Amino acid sequence: MPSSYTITEQDAANIVGWLRSLDASPAAGPVAGDPKKGEAVYASSGCSACHMIEGAGGNIGPDLSRIGAQRGPANLKARLTDPAANLPKPVGGFVSGGGVTQYLMFRAVEKDGRATEGMRVAEDSFSIVLKDAQGKLHGFRKPDLASLEKEPGKSFMPSFKDTLSAAQMDDLIAYLSTLKAAQ
Repeated sequence: MPSSYTITEQDAANIVGWLRSLDASPAAGPVAGDPKKGEAVYASSGCSACHMIEGAGGNIGPDLSRIGAQRGPANLKARLTDPAANLPKPVGGFVSGGGVTQYLMFRAVEKDGRATEGMRVAEDSFSIVLKDAQGKLHGFRKPDLASLEKEPGKSFMPSFKDTLSAAQMDDLIAYLSTLKAAQ
């Protein structure tokens, strides 16, 4: 195996563009909304079924314990209203590493017609492991599948655009902005 990997100029530009999209800048001034009310919105909206904060909650989506230190309010709002819009997409020969690609959705169809949708947890040349919306792991041998398709731009996370009021959205963003625990 080679000790290094050479990326093309286009791959480098895509990486820089993705890094710039992370919006880790702190909020300029106070964030609109009430963090206490936002915590209640988080609890009542079922977020903890998929997301973990300080060790409590689900493990389907990203751990949110430090999300306030990683994302600014505008980025949080964008992810809450259109969760699939900012998912990493493999381009060219480059595939993101370090857990980022686990949110890439796949659809595996077995030869008997049974289909499974899930996020890729592990993959090699001969097999793939997907985690479904309930957190159950499904392992497949690729030669035994009728088809295996990437589903870029698809996410298990629902949009909260039409389910939360503007005040609830502001409160939830205010709460998430307070989450800056050290890891």
